[in-house]
Amino acid sequence: MKIGVIGGNGVAATNRLCEMVERKITAAGAFRDAHHPEMVVWQATSAPSRSMFLEGRGPDWRPDYIRIARQLKSIGCDIGCMCCNTAHYAVGEIESASGISFINLLDEVAKRVRASGLGKVEMWVSDGARKFDIYRRAFEVCAPGVEMVYPSEERQAEVTKAICAVKTKARFGNVEADGHPKKIIRRLLRGAAVPVVLGCTDLRVAYCAGEAMDDGIALDSLECLADAIVSLTGGGGRPSGPQRSTERS
Repeated sequence: MKIGVIGGNGVAATNRLCEMVERKITAAGAFRDAHHPEMVVWQATSAPSRSMFLEGRGPDWRPDYIRIARQLKSIGCDIGCMCCNTAHYAVGEIESASGISFINLLDEVAKRVRASGLGKVEMWVSDGARKFDIYRRAFEVCAPGVEMVYPSEERQAEVTKAICAVKTKARFGNVEADGHPKKIIRRLLRGAAVPVVLGCTDLRVAYCAGEAMDDGIALDSLECLADAIVSLTGGGGRPSGPQRSTERS
């Protein structure tokens, strides 16, 4: 199975996704390149901002995503995914227009929340995703009974600040600097009354360096996407029989 990834939203989050998939499959026993899934990653950096469009402050990104999805299908991708929670506002429309099915990240997150036994979560999403409440239906269908709340307007502004900071060189600076996204996230977590869902994949880039996130404090959407890819591809075709890590690729 070949996976088509519409990425570049953000670039660092997409790169982290690829790293996470590789780590999971290698940890499961892979020792050859052929044990990993085929993935076509399209860094769609020329597409307009998803959140700004939904906020009414920018052009529509959907034509670009539909065009890319069609091209991913044309080169043999069996299923697509988007490394952007906010873009799932139009996942059904993109599927219908392109003819390729997509992993629904919103559903995957809601299922993970339910499996984790959480009764209430605070959603950290982009301003556009919050405005259109894009996670609501996924929770109603896949996690009924789980209460989904948003942070206060003041905390939402800090979430947005962290998302934006991840895309800048600020994340390479002193972690204790006021504008460092990791410091912003730590401050927000200290003020969280319930576990949070990192409903923007950029947040994972600042929060940790690749470890599992489902620790009872924060549940990560990028982790959910990586796990869905690994599951769909059969764990990368983990080999059977003797494993010799010294064999050639």
